[in-house]
Amino acid sequence: MKTRLCDNMLLVLILIMVQMNWVHSQDPQWLVHTVCDSGRITVTYRSCDPLQDVGFTLLPCPERLTDLIKIRLALILRQSIDELYSSSELWLNGHTILKRDEPLCLPHFPRFKFCGSRRGEIITVESSFKSKIDLPLKADFDLKLRAINQDGFLIACVNATLSFH
Repeated sequence: MKTRLCDNMLLVLILIMVQMNWVHSQDPQWLVHTVCDSGRITVTYRSCDPLQDVGFTLLPCPERLTDLIKIRLALILRQSIDELYSSSELWLNGHTILKRDEPLCLPHFPRFKFCGSRRGEIITVESSFKSKIDLPLKADFDLKLRAINQDGFLIACVNATLSFH
């Protein structure tokens, strides 16, 4: 009986030590993902949600802003989204140049297919972008996107940097 108790205590002690080492070795931030890196533009992002990373693609990596760009964002829902509100901020050299808050999903006005999605579902948002003017930009822009549901739960959070060379 004493041997079994000692073995169990030893197992618990080993598991505690492994868990403590695992917790202390984790980086508190997600990795920086490079979405696009061409001679003209570099786009990187990092999820600012401490619990979940997001998938983001930009295809193809454009040489000019007048090229058609397909954008895709994917994530697994940790909470349902009957209502969803977005907030976006764009900075240039540390100064806010654009700030926008808008509802994406309202109870009787679902603007997107993912409105009404339930916890555990994978949602994918696809869009495209094409500028009518090829601006000769040479700057680094920082973009922060956040999405909050009806209960104030953070659904997605992304910090991105767009560098124009």
